[in-house]
Amino acid sequence: MHKKFIVLLSAVIIFTAFSTHSSFSENTSETSGTNIDNNSYQFPGFYKGIYLNVYSARNIDRLTGFMVKAKETGINTLVLDVQAGKADACAVSEKIVSYCVQNGFHPVARIVVFPDGLSKYPVSAEYINNIINIAEQACEKGFKEIQFDYIRFSDIRVSKRLSLEEKYVFIEGFLQKTRDKLLKYNVKIAVDVFGRIPLNKNDAIGQKMEIMDRVADIICPMAYPSHYTWSNNLMADPYHTVYITSKSAKERSKNAEIVTYIQAFQMKVQKSNLTFEKYIEEQIKAVHDSGVRGYILWNASQKYDVAFKVAGEYYKSVQEALNLNSKKKASGEM
Repeated sequence: MHKKFIVLLSAVIIFTAFSTHSSFSENTSETSGTNIDNNSYQFPGFYKGIYLNVYSARNIDRLTGFMVKAKETGINTLVLDVQAGKADACAVSEKIVSYCVQNGFHPVARIVVFPDGLSKYPVSAEYINNIINIAEQACEKGFKEIQFDYIRFSDIRVSKRLSLEEKYVFIEGFLQKTRDKLLKYNVKIAVDVFGRIPLNKNDAIGQKMEIMDRVADIICPMAYPSHYTWSNNLMADPYHTVYITSKSAKERSKNAEIVTYIQAFQMKVQKSNLTFEKYIEEQIKAVHDSGVRGYILWNASQKYDVAFKVAGEYYKSVQEALNLNSKKKASGEM
């Protein structure tokens, strides 16, 4: 009986908190994302985000479902894919962007620059302009943050032999050109980097913290412990891996803030001898302890139920500890 009551109560909360598809249209039909005041727009003080693919981003029913669960657990940021196939246009409408903002979420437009890494060089001006065009359209539709992923060379082969310096120059040049083009929209530029980049000085893919720091507002290391394949210790200790990656990234960045991607999928979790829940919790704690600007949970399959549960319980326990300390201070016990 108790479980039935909880289910019924949850349904009432969900229905009340979020509008149906029809009321979505009513609420946003006259609201353009570009009408959001640039000066009053509030970025998250601390990013607590999830990644959503373009299907989830464009489907209002799926998006609303993620929003409901995200809101219950304190998630405040939605990283949305804006590319559909090979189309040279932003596939997420301004209504969706406005809908996210109206419901208290910071929407970020994710743009893949070179799928699987750049292997054919030089790159045509047409291709570069197409990427910038997608970013411009995302800005026009109301996004206040544009996140570039796969802004790197292939780590397997490149058709023309290039020195590391030439790779750095190319990547910095692309980002600077894009930044200049988007300047009029007053948006933040974010870039994703491999998790190993904050831990090394030079890398064949052409990513370097000091280079990215010159042309980005936010750097997002992809600190998935499963991907640190050169070290069993790093794969086995999610807290340590996320902590040192985030902390090193912060120490090497003078201008950009760090928002770390963390692992919300089960690849190689068994190496840690932790439950999946504990594995995610350790990463969240590591981000907070490292002092960076936040995190984004990544699950390409969009399976976030466990991550939502863990985040909700984590912040609930933190709040309970704060309340307990406040009571002790008030009573003179501390």
